[in-house]
Amino acid sequence: MKPYEWMVKYTAQSEWIERRGILMWLAEVGSGLGAGLYLISLYFDNLLGMFLGWLMIIVLKGGFHLAYLGKPLRFWRIIFKPGTSWMSRGFIFMVLFVGFGAIQLAISQWAPAAAGAVTTFKVLTGISAFLLVIYTGFVMNYVNGIPFWNSALLPLLFVLSGALDGAGLIIAIGLSGGGGAGVHIEAAETLSRVLLIGTAVVIAVYLWSGAYMGPAGKEAVIRLVRGSIAPVLWIGVVACGIIIPVVISVSTLFVGEMSSALLLVGIAGETVGAFCLKYSILKAGVYSPLIPANVY
Repeated sequence: MKPYEWMVKYTAQSEWIERRGILMWLAEVGSGLGAGLYLISLYFDNLLGMFLGWLMIIVLKGGFHLAYLGKPLRFWRIIFKPGTSWMSRGFIFMVLFVGFGAIQLAISQWAPAAAGAVTTFKVLTGISAFLLVIYTGFVMNYVNGIPFWNSALLPLLFVLSGALDGAGLIIAIGLSGGGGAGVHIEAAETLSRVLLIGTAVVIAVYLWSGAYMGPAGKEAVIRLVRGSIAPVLWIGVVACGIIIPVVISVSTLFVGEMSSALLLVGIAGETVGAFCLKYSILKAGVYSPLIPANVY
């Protein structure tokens, strides 16, 4: 693209998905995986899943975010602008999640008799995890220059996607016999089936509504559906992330207990879908030109 063409042509955002921006994408995927796993583990009262979700937030979200920052040693300054910056709010949510989670996990492991304290910190950590998984949608929604992201469905989509990832991971933990989650595998499969259908519906509605968000929104949908990003959407999100897990999940209703290997294939597909979903949405974001092309 020539230097002036951004004024008259749709320009794809690259800050969060190209070069160093790949780290931002990985951080947000890690956020959804970790927070989603913690919330689903909290529902099933699985301590191992809670710990792994907590650890994923520290290592994946925190690690990739620090690597993305140009001057990571100054990251703590982000916390002082929560009134104007969603990035600042996200950092605060992460600090609260890590702090509350550390206390809750420690009490649950070494002082389980303190039921009141455990419950209190489970609630606080759960709220922080929910805020973490939803705030990415609000960060993107706040970018007015990219109409495709200006949708109220985006936060909902990321919440459903995070919960779906968490349900898949808790099944994997159950299959390994971790933390006594094995007794909840059937319930987790049912929850995963519902979340799969819900996520697929929201994705379809989001793409359909995106085409009516002005010319830039329509351009983003075209790039996703039949443009250069289409393989990521159709293969990564639709085939791997939805169709394969749905087929495997629904098959359990007719053939009974499914083999662990097939269940793991479905879980792997859901995880691939999580990476591809955020990649495709980030990659498809285009800025509207300052001067409409039809002026010329």
